Amino acid sequence: MIFEPLSARRATTPGNRRRRCTRAVLSCTAVAAMALGAAAPALAAPAEHSATAAQRTHGSLPELDPEALQQALATSPDRVTGVLARVSGPAGHWTGTYGVADTATRQPVPVDGRFRLGSVTKVFISTVVLQLSAEHRVDLDRPVQDYLPDLLPANYPPIPVRTLLNYTSGLPELTAEDMPSTPEAIVRHRFDDHPLSELVAKAVRHDRPFTEPGSRQVYGATGYYVAAMLVEKLTGHSYEQEITQRVLRPLRLRQTTAPETDPTIPGPHAHGYLAVPRPDGGGELVDVTEQNPRAGGMLSTTADLDRFLTALFRGRLLAPAQMKELLAVPDVPYPGGSAGDPGHGRAYYSAGLMRVTLPGRDGRPDVTVWGKTGSTYGYTDGMFTTADLRRRLVYCFNPVTGGGNDMALVNRIVAAAFAP
Repeated sequence: MIFEPLSARRATTPGNRRRRCTRAVLSCTAVAAMALGAAAPALAAPAEHSATAAQRTHGSLPELDPEALQQALATSPDRVTGVLARVSGPAGHWTGTYGVADTATRQPVPVDGRFRLGSVTKVFISTVVLQLSAEHRVDLDRPVQDYLPDLLPANYPPIPVRTLLNYTSGLPELTAEDMPSTPEAIVRHRFDDHPLSELVAKAVRHDRPFTEPGSRQVYGATGYYVAAMLVEKLTGHSYEQEITQRVLRPLRLRQTTAPETDPTIPGPHAHGYLAVPRPDGGGELVDVTEQNPRAGGMLSTTADLDRFLTALFRGRLLAPAQMKELLAVPDVPYPGGSAGDPGHGRAYYSAGLMRVTLPGRDGRPDVTVWGKTGSTYGYTDGMFTTADLRRRLVYCFNPVTGGGNDMALVNRIVAAAFAP
C-alpha cells in the first residue's frame, strides 16, 4: 500500500490501574516494561558536568539537509503507515513527518505525538542501575547471584552485574516457541501480561550462547529482565517507580510515562498496525495501538527523549565515574557480526547504548554517534546524539510487519541526520 506524504517540517541550520507484581514484555527484541507506581524518595541528581569533553566533533558535522531527511522518511511506504523525526542541537533543528496517524481518518502524523519506546527503555534501566552503583548499593563486579540467589540455574558461573548491562552475560534469550510470534497470535495475545521471573525462567531453559561471562557480546533482553529485578531487590520498590522518581520527575519529562495497566496512548499519537494474513491469501491491517503497556514499555515524545539525551550526556543523571561505565564498550567479539555491523564483528554496545560510526562525506571526518533503538508491535523508534550534543536525532515510525527494527529505514534516517 502507498501512503502519500503528509509533511510538517521546520528547518534551521547554522548557515541557514497499579499492581505490585512485576510484569514484562511481549516484545521480539528487548525489554520494554515500565510503570508508574507509589512514590519513592526523589534523589538529588549529580552536579552537571561535561562528561564527553574529549569526544567533540570539532565542526565535522555537515550542514543539516532537510531535503535528505524528508526523503529518508518517505523511503518505505509499503512497510510503514507513518514516520516522525526530530533533529535538534546547535548544529541544526528540523522536524518532519510522513504518512498518516490513522489509516481510516487519514489524519497526519502529529509532530508532538507520543509513542511506545520498546527497547529504548533499557537506557533508563541502565541509568538507574548505574545510579545505585554510585550510591554503593550494588557492586558491578559482584555476581548477580549474590543479590538474586536462586534466580539462575545452579550450574551457571558467576555473572557480574556489569555484564547484564553491556550484553556480555551469556544469558540465553526467549525463542519464538516461548512467546506469540505469528501475526494472528500477536493480535490475540497482545494484552497478556508476564512476570519478569517467568520470562527469565523460560529463557534459561535454552542453551547459553557462550559460557564465559564477559568474553563476548550478544544483544538480548534477558540481562535487562534480570537488571530490572535487581533494582527491585535493592530498593524495595518496583523498577518502574525508581525510573519515575530518579529520571522522569527530576527532568520534568511530563509527556513520558510508564503505564502499568492502561493499554491506551493518551494524547496525540499515531496508531500502530500489524499486517495479518487472511484465509483468502490477502491481508488486512489490524490496529494494535492498544496493547499491554508492559509489552510496549514507556511512552514518550521526540521532545522528551531529546531532553533525556541532553541531560544524560551533560552528566545531570550520572557522576563522571558512572558516565565512563555508561560509555564503556567492551573490547570483545560480537559473534555472528559482519563487516556491515557498527562494530565490524566487534562489540559496539556499552551499558545500554550503542556506538555507531558513520563514514564522512566530501572529505569530512567520520561521525560517531551514541544512541539506542527500540521496537514493539506497531512502533519502532530510536534516539542518537553526537557525544558533544551538537546534533541529536529522535525518530519513530509505525511498521506493519510486527516487532523488530526495519534497519534499512533506520539507517537511512540516521545517515540523513548525521552524514547526508
